Amino acid sequence: MAGDDGAATHLAAAPAERTCVGFAVDEAYALPMAVAGRSLIDHYAGPAPLEIMVLDLGITAPTRARVLASWPPGTRVRFVPLPRENLDGLPLSDHEFVLHLNRNVYGRWFLPELLPPAYRRLVYLDADILVLRDPSPLWRIDLEGQPFAAAQDKGIPYVSSELGVPDYREMGLPARTKYFNAGVMVIDLDRWRTARIRERALHYARSHPDMRFADQEALNAVSGGAWTEFPREWNCPVEEELLAAHHQADPRIIHFLGPDKPWVTDVTWAPHCQAAYTACLRRTAWATELPA
Repeated sequence: MAGDDGAATHLAAAPAERTCVGFAVDEAYALPMAVAGRSLIDHYAGPAPLEIMVLDLGITAPTRARVLASWPPGTRVRFVPLPRENLDGLPLSDHEFVLHLNRNVYGRWFLPELLPPAYRRLVYLDADILVLRDPSPLWRIDLEGQPFAAAQDKGIPYVSSELGVPDYREMGLPARTKYFNAGVMVIDLDRWRTARIRERALHYARSHPDMRFADQEALNAVSGGAWTEFPREWNCPVEEELLAAHHQADPRIIHFLGPDKPWVTDVTWAPHCQAAYTACLRRTAWATELPA
């Protein structure tokens, strides 16, 4: 499989392992996670039962029940709390594109450490995505010996880009080292832990208080290009230009980047994406809040 941006996805034989998806959310992002999870469940066609791990960054019990009511009965879900002190002191950016973020964005770093040994691979998803096609091929991507796979970021294609990794030279990274978007990642849990990515990213974040894209910059800095690229159709930003370019590629997962979120305001410049999101929202426990 290949996307029209040149990245190829090599599928290995289906692994005999559990198909785990991870989210990391707080109360404010419970609704979009319910929608993202519903779209995932509705389209998943893999041979193994789908399991969802939610890193709980402050979800109330009533909201947790509402999330579960949004997904079909029998869905395998586990909520794992992360104490707030793990995130204390981590820097926040004042860049206008990410002012809507808080320190909970760092939560994803901890998911690989909290999964039991029965899990070998994790598909991490941001809550502001929508799955449009069967995601099961993600569990069979050949990671080529790397700790994780991701898509190259459209807006920040290289570490040397304007909003990339400012210290890339000092870190010994070539200017054309690709920069990935961390909203959809396929993680080899053993390699992630062996590479000590969480510990190294935490050290980078605490020593770089002026990071522009918070957790994403830190991950790109410490990975140093040691990751496998999959096509952007698995993490396609909701932008008119890019969606048009990927029309033939048929995006599998779309990603509502930036401050404009479809559960807050209509994404008027991408009405087909807004319509798809609203249709999925109507299949959750938040449907009663939508206009008839």
